[in-house]
Amino acid sequence: MKKTLFIALAAILLAFAVFYAASIQGNNRTVRVLFIGNSLTAVNNLPGMVADIAKSHGYKMIYDAYTPGGARLAQHAADAKVLEKLREQPWDFVVLQEQSQFPGFSHKQLSTDVFPYAKRLAEAVKEAHRHTSVVFYMAMARRNGDPANKHVSPELLTYEGMQKRVNRCYLEMAKDNRGLIAPVGEVWKTIRRQNPNFDLYSDDIHPNKTGTYLAACVFYATFFRSPSTGSLAPREVNRATAQSLQKVVDRIVLRAEGRWDWRK
Repeated sequence: MKKTLFIALAAILLAFAVFYAASIQGNNRTVRVLFIGNSLTAVNNLPGMVADIAKSHGYKMIYDAYTPGGARLAQHAADAKVLEKLREQPWDFVVLQEQSQFPGFSHKQLSTDVFPYAKRLAEAVKEAHRHTSVVFYMAMARRNGDPANKHVSPELLTYEGMQKRVNRCYLEMAKDNRGLIAPVGEVWKTIRRQNPNFDLYSDDIHPNKTGTYLAACVFYATFFRSPSTGSLAPREVNRATAQSLQKVVDRIVLRAEGRWDWRK
């Protein structure tokens, strides 16, 4: 009788252990993400494309997005709706994206018009849920730079120069706020150098489907710490192009992880 009870108890404990392990694994395969930005995030439904890629790898991404056209971090920091969304649920990641031109401006202007609001938003994220990671969306520079603001710096006369300034701005925001970087701009720059025939823009500012897919692969690798190789691609992106993008994404995001993670 005692032996039978012991076996039954052991079986129950084993079943519980299996269930517990499975539940942990399941939780690890699901992330909750809030995207806060503007049209660079909204175009081609970037968050939905990331979720589709995650699903194709057996993961799940629950997401929401708040992306008013042209919105800046300064506007988001003063927007009650942003605070409301931060408190809606315990997000694993909150993505912050600045308006496209501002990261290229002078450090003096960044110190008054960008960095304080990035800090305010990062603090609000942690106040809402202390375990949430802040992710800065290092966006792509404009196709031909920002020549209208060449008085700020001659670097803005070219795409490469503007991208350099944009990257530097996002890197400083991540360092100052102990955040992560989704290095879309760095991958974008590499792709443009290696494959100048790839058209990533729909106009001079926004990505086309291929550009959004590139960004989505970067976010997937950033959130799940998993290679984007083999990711589902929209029909507008052919297989060879998708594979080329995935290789660059994985090399830049995963092999240089320490460069993008400033949470410690």
